Amino acid sequence: MPIGKEAILDGDQVIGLVTSGGFGHTIKKPITYGYLPIKYSRPGTPLQIEVAAKRYEATVEKEPLYDPENLRVKC
Repeated sequence: MPIGKEAILDGDQVIGLVTSGGFGHTIKKPITYGYLPIKYSRPGTPLQIEVAAKRYEATVEKEPLYDPENLRVKC
């Protein structure tokens, strides 16, 4: 699980660093935040994150990952 300062990669090129990460319990998957160059900020852009010398696939998302109407909590 990324927690901060891990590399964000496009292929073999480091393009950014993780600023924070954790598990999103309401969306049931890990969430990682980091800074990216503007050309990588389009939703759906595939990237990788390196944690403990292992690469994990990641996808840029458009919106903050939360449930503002609490629909998932009520189900």
